[in-house]
Amino acid sequence: MSFLSLTTNMAQMKTVVLPKETDPTVDSNVKPRLGAQKLSFTTVPETPPDSPPNGSNDPERQSGAKSQDVLPSSKTQLADQSNYDAIPAVTDVGQDTVETSPPDAAQGTQGKPKTQGVLPISTTQLLDKSNYEAVPASTDGYQDTIQASPTHLVLPSTHSLSPATRLKHKLQYSKELIVCPGVYDGLSGRIAQAVGFETLYMTGAGSTASMLGMADLGIATRDDMVRNADMIANLDAHHHEIIADMDTGYGGPVTIAQTVKQYIRANVAAFHIEDQVLTKRCGHLSGKKVVSSDVYLSRIRAARGAIDSERADIQLIARTDANQQLGYDECIVRLKAARDLGADVGLLEGFKSKEEAAKAVKELAPWPLLLNIVENGHSPLITVDEAREMGFRIMIFSFAGLAPAYVAIKGAYEKLRHQGITGIQGSGVGPKVLFNVCGLQEAVAVDENAGGMDYKGLA
Repeated sequence: MSFLSLTTNMAQMKTVVLPKETDPTVDSNVKPRLGAQKLSFTTVPETPPDSPPNGSNDPERQSGAKSQDVLPSSKTQLADQSNYDAIPAVTDVGQDTVETSPPDAAQGTQGKPKTQGVLPISTTQLLDKSNYEAVPASTDGYQDTIQASPTHLVLPSTHSLSPATRLKHKLQYSKELIVCPGVYDGLSGRIAQAVGFETLYMTGAGSTASMLGMADLGIATRDDMVRNADMIANLDAHHHEIIADMDTGYGGPVTIAQTVKQYIRANVAAFHIEDQVLTKRCGHLSGKKVVSSDVYLSRIRAARGAIDSERADIQLIARTDANQQLGYDECIVRLKAARDLGADVGLLEGFKSKEEAAKAVKELAPWPLLLNIVENGHSPLITVDEAREMGFRIMIFSFAGLAPAYVAIKGAYEKLRHQGITGIQGSGVGPKVLFNVCGLQEAVAVDENAGGMDYKGLA
């Protein structure tokens, strides 16, 4: 419906409905009305040709009284929020229409009393956190709905949200510790999903070793990391999220901004960017060097700016590796500055003790912190229960897939080299087991549902 046709019929309409998109097939004299998940239409009578404009022959209009049957006639009245009633909330917050109507004349300019079942009439009310009531968290660690007063707002099913938005909600509406196994390729990602992890961590060290066969010395390029993140994130983006390593951002502010936008398009839910020099190394190797605080914060600004320009929910994790070179206090200063610039989560890499880790959580609270655990690395081993007790919000186990894979593969290859067998026989792991983990049944179902016969009998 065009703005011109809307104003033409204004005098005859009790309710104005604004569709999200213009539909050329809808007649200008037809008024959409919100129905159950769809729009129905009722015809609005045309204004008689001989009728004076703006309803000047209407006694109520001439006397200045407000009518329930017409919209206010002046721009001042149209802009006055007191002329409009709120409507009952709907379960689909993505509705395509907004309906408003002036109050009953008998009730004056205040309109109908607000009740618990109507939306706040102003954006200020909608954004005011004091209008919202908490609801119990669901068993999966975060809630699907937010109850509001005077309105109950119901979010869409979490499976319909983007991975970034789901992770954002987990951090905002739950206090649960999000535990993430380290993954580095499609198979490790599929295995992590199959055993029940919702959020995965794409490790830079693992990705470099898996894709390039190289050590984590800043060798992997931006294209390498984006390609790997894109593949893992979209194995099942409706049910799982990935947090991805972004190293230093791979350049200056312009490059960082472009990298962030590529991660957003790849369906990455969160990323961490650090303060090491461009020729960086794994956080659990000696001799790390970090850039100045000014350079580090320019990286955070560039990342935050890119997220805001894309209006994305991807979570920005500010990581500092300064503990080894400059000490704990400098790490806290840098993380507080990053937090003030809009970083969503903090990551202090390389804690020297459990006490230091617990102290950081308290000093930066309530800002959420991520804990990186690398077994046999430079930091003490902290268990999931200990991290939860300390108050960490995210916990990643970077080598949880890489180290066991190395041990198992090396053992099988050595046995083959020296004994002529792999030792796999009798394990029950054959092609079909692995392929089922990698989506065999889903692929067969797609073919059959489309009427194909290519894989009939394969499942």
